[in-house]
This record gives sequence, structure tokens and C-alpha cells, in this order.
Amino acid sequence: MSARGHHFGDLLSIDFRSDALTGVSGRNLDRDPIVADLVVSGRLDFRREGRRYPVLPGQICIRDTRFTWRFSCAPATRVRVVSIPRHALTARIGSPKRLDRAHIEDAGSPEVGLFVHFLEALEKSRDDLDRSAWARSIALDSCATLLAGILATPQETRSGTGANGHREATLRAAMHAIETHLDRPDLSPELIARALGVSLRTLHRSFSGSSDSVMSFARRLRLQGAHDDLVRAGGTAGVSEIAARWNFSDASHFIRNFREFYGTTPAAYVLARGHRDRHRRHG
Repeated sequence: MSARGHHFGDLLSIDFRSDALTGVSGRNLDRDPIVADLVVSGRLDFRREGRRYPVLPGQICIRDTRFTWRFSCAPATRVRVVSIPRHALTARIGSPKRLDRAHIEDAGSPEVGLFVHFLEALEKSRDDLDRSAWARSIALDSCATLLAGILATPQETRSGTGANGHREATLRAAMHAIETHLDRPDLSPELIARALGVSLRTLHRSFSGSSDSVMSFARRLRLQGAHDDLVRAGGTAGVSEIAARWNFSDASHFIRNFREFYGTTPAAYVLARGHRDRHRRHG
């Protein structure tokens, strides 16, 4: 895990890279900041009050860190993290209730695209910002205004209109339905299409612009869940047991898929991770 960050007054920008990681954040303090996580690669998952918020590459998640969040990172995850004081954003969004949940948006939207350009400009102007308190204040105001704009933009505007907007909405709904039905051995495109009330053709078309098919997305989520179980068990849980829990047809099917995604077998992965953890503890 590595984190390279820079303070621009009250604005904090971090380039965060991590192997698989799980944890809890949030201290329920009024001074806890608002954080925007822009996923460059890998995957972030946040959980709060029984609700799951998956953040995929090309998506941004805005959340209030005063709340307690359980989180997990997939291997090789890179995230651009921006943190600003609560008051800087709440003063611009009217009701703090807009921050009662995490907000996830695609970087392809104009508002998020503008925010991405702001981050790039922030890095290029680092030396100038370090020399000028006035410039740092402008940067904080700009960041808060951009985040408030993302939160305030109506959902139908962010999602687009017409065929593209409908396809994106179907894709988001399908991803949520897949996550909801991960524990079902009979999970299939047909099952998801029925759950959404759309045709099989419409379902497959909604995935045409993403890097996943319906079942490759489900397989990736199941691999992430199996990976997390392996890490938590520290090698005490059997591969066959985990394969069955995550609905792989058998242990060899699970091992083959795990190797394709993580580059090694489950047993070798757990062993290597154990060596790294012991090395860190003993310096």
C-alpha cells in the first residue's frame, strides 16, 4: 500500500494505491471531512447500514466520513482521493441530508469530467499553490463548488437522455441485481433480465459499453468475495469450502478463475500474503 498526498491548505489530495485491503473509517465527529474517491483502477466497496456502494474504474464516490463506513479494495486498486472540510461543502448544498448516503457518478458525465480536469490542474499548480494562501483558498472554493455541482445535478441529467441514458440506467440496475443475487447458484443473464423486467437482448446491450459481460461481472464479484474470505481465514478455510460458498462449480474451477485474475493460486496467494504480514510486523 502507498499513499502520496499533498495539503493545499484545508484541501487534501492523495494518490492512493493498494493491494487487497479491508477496514473501517469514520469517527462520528462533526469535524470529519467530506471525501471524494475517484477510482482509476481496481475497485472500491463501501458499506453502511446494510447498503453496499461499489465504485468501479471511471467512477467517483462522494461520502461523509463522519459516518462509519466499512470498505474494501480489490488488488491493484488506485484511487485519487480529495478531502475537504465539511463546512466548505455543506454551505453550498443547502441540506446536509444530501450526504446521508454515498453518491456515485460516472467520470463520463460533464460535471465529473470537469472535476477530473480540476485535479489535473491542481497537481500542475502545486508549486504556485504552496506559495500563495490566496490561491489555496481559491482551490478549496473551486473544489467545493464542483462537488456541490455533482451532488446537485438531477439524476436524469447525469444519466443522459434517450437510448444512452436508458442503457446506462439498465446497466446500473443490472449490476445491483447481480450483487443482490450473488448467493444464488442459478444466477444467469435470464434470471437478471426477469428481475429487471427487460428482455435478454436489452440486458446484454446494456453491458456492451463496459469491460464486462453479465456473467464476467458476476464472476469478478464472486472472486472478490472469495478473496476476502481467504484473507480473513488466513488459510484455515478450505478452498473447496470457499468455492462452494461463492457458487463456483468445484474447487478446480475456482482455482482456475482465481489464477487468471490474481496471477497465482489461492494457496500461494495466502502463503505470500502471510509472509508479507510477518515481515511487516517484524520490520
